[in-house]
Amino acid sequence: MNAKVEELAAEIAVLDEAEQKVLFERAAELSFRHGLAELSERYRQRLKQEGELDRAADDILAKLRQIREEIAACEYPG
Repeated sequence: MNAKVEELAAEIAVLDEAEQKVLFERAAELSFRHGLAELSERYRQRLKQEGELDRAADDILAKLRQIREEIAACEYPG
């Protein structure tokens, strides 16, 4: 394993349980945020490739309304 990782692991091992819990919760939060940022960037790139990145919010909301109405009509006919 990388020496830096080993050093960090040794430092974590000497923390008390409460400190380790806080550390792991913070690490999970940071990992989650990183994942969201990465997902957001991939989605932005996809929208850019599709020429949809600069669409107006009103256009997007209108399209979502249309989709919602189509789903409602299929799922709840009559």
